[in-house]
Amino acid sequence: MKIKNIIDFILLSALWGGSYVFMKFTAGHIEPIVVAESRMLIAAICLGLISLFNRRWWQHLKMTWPQYQKTFVIAIFNSVIPFTLFTYAMQYLNVGIGAILNATSPIWTAIIATFWLKDHLNRFRLLGLLLGFLGIVLLVWGKVDFGVGGLGLPFLASIGVTISYGFATNYMKKYCDGIHPIGMTMVSMIFGSFVLAIPAYQHFPTGFVPNTAWIGMIGLGVGSTAIAYFLFYRLIEQTSPAIAISTTFLVPVFSILWGDIFLNEEPTLQMILCGCIILLGTALAVGILPFKKVVKESVN
Repeated sequence: MKIKNIIDFILLSALWGGSYVFMKFTAGHIEPIVVAESRMLIAAICLGLISLFNRRWWQHLKMTWPQYQKTFVIAIFNSVIPFTLFTYAMQYLNVGIGAILNATSPIWTAIIATFWLKDHLNRFRLLGLLLGFLGIVLLVWGKVDFGVGGLGLPFLASIGVTISYGFATNYMKKYCDGIHPIGMTMVSMIFGSFVLAIPAYQHFPTGFVPNTAWIGMIGLGVGSTAIAYFLFYRLIEQTSPAIAISTTFLVPVFSILWGDIFLNEEPTLQMILCGCIILLGTALAVGILPFKKVVKESVN
């Protein structure tokens, strides 16, 4: 990668890592469904403005009717459901734990692909899945309580987010060939904002809302969604999809850093160790670590 690509990579990871802090800023002040709606609406407006200065982006908005229908499904499972559930979860979870749990999305993607797309899992990828689940169990050990004030539901919501992302990823792979990712993102943000418009309006805050909550809501839409997606697609265009998606492994680092700086949430040894286990398992599950190749070369 060139220097500018490395800068984009780090900035993208920092923005996605900051999304958890932004969500935390809104906790207790703005309803999760309102935050999710504003995130998609603001992102749609920002991406639309970018497309006005980029003719290629504008052209990607033109789709056939079946493509619009498929994009609507993506809007539900890649934006509406995960944005709402994660905003709810982050009202209660530590930002570092939230980011680490979200990093398991590729694991669920691999599991769904195995049963739906008949994607083969070799023993190394299977080992990665087992390590990922072990890390999740150790991370939440002793914390899952479904009583009043417990963290059981927030943890389930976080897992629901990753499963929703996993379904969306495999749906795109199976049905959305020929739809450009940029057009899919912009249109799905528009569709998603329409879906949540009425319930978000009904839950829009009428009382006093602190400035930090507004900053969190705007930061999510502009920084962690619109600018982040712009950087993401630029990385794909200038490097490769594999490099762009590798930001998954750096996001928890930034989320823990931002949580410590802005929220005084000091990372625990359990969080760090479990995070390393989960990220190692994720890397194996998606085939990023070339263990199979290394083993073959050592045998030869």
